[in-house]
Order: sequence, then structure tokens, then C-alpha cells
Amino acid sequence: MIKHIVFWKILKEGTDEDRQKAISQFRQKTEYLKTIIPEIQEATVGYNLNEGDVYHVCIDSVFRSMEELDAYINHPEHLKVREFMNSISFDKTTFDYEF
Repeated sequence: MIKHIVFWKILKEGTDEDRQKAISQFRQKTEYLKTIIPEIQEATVGYNLNEGDVYHVCIDSVFRSMEELDAYINHPEHLKVREFMNSISFDKTTFDYEF
């Protein structure tokens, strides 16, 4: 199994309310992806409760293999969500590991 976690800093000049709205949109998009991309075993979007210079949002997801993760990453609908996140983020890091 592969755990795929991505963290973003979003809306550099935005308020907490702005970020919450964007994260709500991201959650909706993620829920949609879960219905159309069978490789996704689990996917959860989280908002960081800490303040300051932190990553604001993450997605924590699980795939059976790196091949399934690659299929997800290159899926046309995922690419649309990635474009959305790229449009609102100013920093990102990814962490993948096998368990």
C-alpha cells in the first residue's frame, strides 16, 4: 500500500475565511474524484489547526501500488483538481511512502 500526502500553503494574502472556502471547494472536488477514480482507496482533506507560517491544507490518500498512484496522478479529472490547487497555492510538498 502507498500513502500519498500533499501539503499546500494557500491564498498568501487570504483570510482564514477565504482559506476555509477554498478548502471546502477542494473537499468537494476530492469527494467527486473518489467516485470516478477507482484506484483511490482512501482520501481525506484536512485543514491545519495551527497558525503562522504553516501548510494550510493537506490531502492524505491511500493507493494499492505506485502504478495505481500514477494512474490517479495522470487521470484527466485529477489534473483539473491539481490545476485548481496550483491556482490558489504558493507552496507545496509531497510525501509518499509504502506501508
